[in-house]
Amino acid sequence: MQRLPEVHLASKITFLGSSSHDQLCRYLRALAARHYATGTIDVVITCIKRFLRHLPPLRQLTLSDNLASATSPDITDFVQLAQAAGLAASTVNLSLSILSEFFDFLRDEGTLLVQPVSKRRHRLLATSTLPKPMPEVHLIAFFKAIDSVRDRLLFLLMLRCGLRVSEACSLKWDACDLSAGSIRIDDGKGRVDRVVFISPDVERELKLWREGGGAGPYLFPSRKRKALPLDRRVVNFMMDKYLCSAGVTQKYSPHCLRHTFATQLLNAGVTLEVLKELMGHRSIQNTLKYTQLYEATKRQQYDHAMTRVERRQAVAAGGER
Repeated sequence: MQRLPEVHLASKITFLGSSSHDQLCRYLRALAARHYATGTIDVVITCIKRFLRHLPPLRQLTLSDNLASATSPDITDFVQLAQAAGLAASTVNLSLSILSEFFDFLRDEGTLLVQPVSKRRHRLLATSTLPKPMPEVHLIAFFKAIDSVRDRLLFLLMLRCGLRVSEACSLKWDACDLSAGSIRIDDGKGRVDRVVFISPDVERELKLWREGGGAGPYLFPSRKRKALPLDRRVVNFMMDKYLCSAGVTQKYSPHCLRHTFATQLLNAGVTLEVLKELMGHRSIQNTLKYTQLYEATKRQQYDHAMTRVERRQAVAAGGER
């Protein structure tokens, strides 16, 4: 059974009063017992913080001390104040989903009587956004601007292997098998394990980084706390810095490199089933959203199919004469 580190927990929820602190601790330990990843637990804590931050001051004080006193009007206030603060509908809806599961836990244990989150009343209509790959010109400029072996390897792992930011940051040396040309990703999002493959440029940078790197377990240890991996927020800062150096004014997040990986493979003819495995998707429905992006492959298949249709029509028309 995965045990939630108490030091990790204590440092994350100091913003809560005693009752709320105990309630959230019980819930997070329950998640850890069900083998939820540490990253998922961190997202829960972030959503609780977000919820309290977007409440009227008096209710902030009350709920900080006792989250089980949350009511439906509190959720309505949260949605309204979060929107007024500029939070995206998708962010608000994610928070509502996580809050709903937390309050279900409190209700199941008898701490809370009524679930305050109503999907019908509180959930926002969110536009469906497509993945955002980087165009080739921006991609080339971005990598040309990188002057560090570590940073180049980090971003290449997202681009060539489709790693999520959290997966790249927490990658350990013993997961990399250069002789087999593969990397094993354990406990990915959705508890999906997978094996990804090492491209020649990733292999080259891996060898360079290993020659000059330290002896710690992580490929990318934190420079402030060597026992811990690089923080994903640092990666966001690094990407912004290199985009600025490259003269790329359009905003991209590190996750866009994973989107680019998927789009490039589809354009090169990789099947959806293979891409699903490489991306670590639990359901192929998650992979299908990329089908709207690979225009080159879609156009090629359309032209091929249309040629066959026209040929059949021509044969049929000739037979009628």
